Amino acid sequence: MEGRFRVEGIYDNRTLQRLQDLNLKDLSFDFRPRSFNFLQQHTFMELVENISTEDRLYLHFENEADFVVEKILTDLLISRSRDKVLLEFSDDQSVEYYEKFKSPFYWHYNSQSKNANLIAKSKYLKGMIIPFSELLKSFENNTLHNFTNNFHAQFFNVMEINKCELVLRMDWDSNLFSSIVEYFDFSLISIPINNKVEVCYRNVDLTKVQQHVSHLKALNL
Repeated sequence: MEGRFRVEGIYDNRTLQRLQDLNLKDLSFDFRPRSFNFLQQHTFMELVENISTEDRLYLHFENEADFVVEKILTDLLISRSRDKVLLEFSDDQSVEYYEKFKSPFYWHYNSQSKNANLIAKSKYLKGMIIPFSELLKSFENNTLHNFTNNFHAQFFNVMEINKCELVLRMDWDSNLFSSIVEYFDFSLISIPINNKVEVCYRNVDLTKVQQHVSHLKALNL
């Protein structure tokens, strides 16, 4: 792995500042209304004013109306280049839905998806996000090797042609095992803000975040 880390679900400036102090350049914001980390657009636009135009911003949506996605994207692109603004989807829409925004996007891998093959072939697909829980389940069931072979057979060629990244989505206390590194070449590790690094609801424990991120960096994954 290249050692890049991303924190998801940023919702306040103090957390953003600490992540910037840790030199994180991949920052994800959650626009899913049912998420505990849901961010309204006006708050997001205020946060963006304090972010370098060279940083990569991810906009996370799920089953959202296309005009909502388009509005946030259009407003952001007034001051940002399109290659630094990345859409992120954790749903299972048709590939036509994702491509209508004409912007690079990341997609959360879903083994039950009926659209996965077409999504993987999209020229706008920038990366695929695999949940650690999926890999851990396969590992515990002694099927990780089969899962890996099937995944690579289904997606590897098209992802390599389009230069797509693989992202590992894990939790703060996930226990990484060596087989993951052997089977997958992840470009990015992604971790969501949640109650494991919060003092209380929407109040991040900055010390915990710093300790965890520093620990992961020290692993040199």
